[in-house]
Parts: sequence; structure tokens; C-alpha cells
Amino acid sequence: MRSVFLFFSLVLLSMNLEAQNVVKKTFWQAKVDFLEPIVNKSAVARIDYGFDRHIVGLVGGFGGHISEFDNKQYDTYQDKINYRLGIEYQYFLSKNKLNRGFYLGADFEYGSHTVESKISSESVNDLSVVTPGLWFGYLWKPFKRVNLLVDLTIIHPRYTLGSLNKVEFQTVAQPYEPQNLFNFLGPWSIGWRF
Repeated sequence: MRSVFLFFSLVLLSMNLEAQNVVKKTFWQAKVDFLEPIVNKSAVARIDYGFDRHIVGLVGGFGGHISEFDNKQYDTYQDKINYRLGIEYQYFLSKNKLNRGFYLGADFEYGSHTVESKISSESVNDLSVVTPGLWFGYLWKPFKRVNLLVDLTIIHPRYTLGSLNKVEFQTVAQPYEPQNLFNFLGPWSIGWRF
């Protein structure tokens, strides 16, 4: 009887130790972009669901404007962001670092912009904008036992579609033309994994 008890105790102990080594394969994470308030003066948050080597998420943001860095016509026009909503996808390249390390991604955002002339009092409100993009980045978990994460997009080319391409003002000779951007500083976010 004593050997049976010892055998089952060892089996349960080994199962418990093995369960502690298993990496959680599905998770939720919430992130906020920490570069957006500095560059575009806007707030952007993300909620993601991860499984295996994939992350699918929702993006929402409001306020701000397209920065001088991203707008060649900054002296003439102010491109304000009213809101933006989108979806995103990330695929992690490493099999060994589950849900960490380098990844490829894509996003698709819908937003509303207002373009204002800095020369006159003209403005065009509620312009619908669709912005698909691709990205390459790195997700870093600085601490093993803490679920804090830092998501750094290294390359983020994106293309603007929609009624924003057709903005003309009567008092300004050159119409507003948004740039299609190739950013090296894409969304940088900090968050928590659940």
C-alpha cells in the first residue's frame, strides 16, 4: 500500500512540474501606443487575442493630427484625426519564442479626418479615410515572470485611400495631397498580457 501511494505521489508531482513548464498558448493583451501622444498628439489603444504564433486585434484612437514629419504641406494644411478604428494581425517568425520576438503584420484602419487651411478659414470635415498597411516589428517581454510587454514596429509602410485625396480649397492654389507613408517608427506600444 505504501509503494502504491508513493508511486501515485511521484506521478502527480511530475505532472505538476510538467504543467508549470507548459507555455500558455492562448492569451489576451491590452496595449497603448506611447509614441502617438508625442508625435501626433492622439491616443491609441489596442486589444489583442493571441493563439499559437498569431495575434489578431482591434485598434481604436481619437484626436490628434498628422505630424509635420508625415505631412509635406504642414505649412499650408492641418490634417486632424477625428477618430480611427481598425483591425490588425501579427505572425511571429520564431517557433522557439512563442508570441515574442520578430513578427510580420498587417493592419487595416478606417478613420475620419478634418483638413483645415492655415492660410484661410476654410476646412473640410468628416473625410473618410481607409489606410491598409504592412509592418515588421519586435515584441519584447522584458521580465520572465511579469506579463509586461513592449511592441516596437520597425518598418510600417501604409497607403491612404478615400475622400482625403480630393481636398481642394478656393483660396489655396495647391490642393491637399496626403502622403503615403513608409515609416521606420510605426506604432510603438506598451501593454499587459492576461
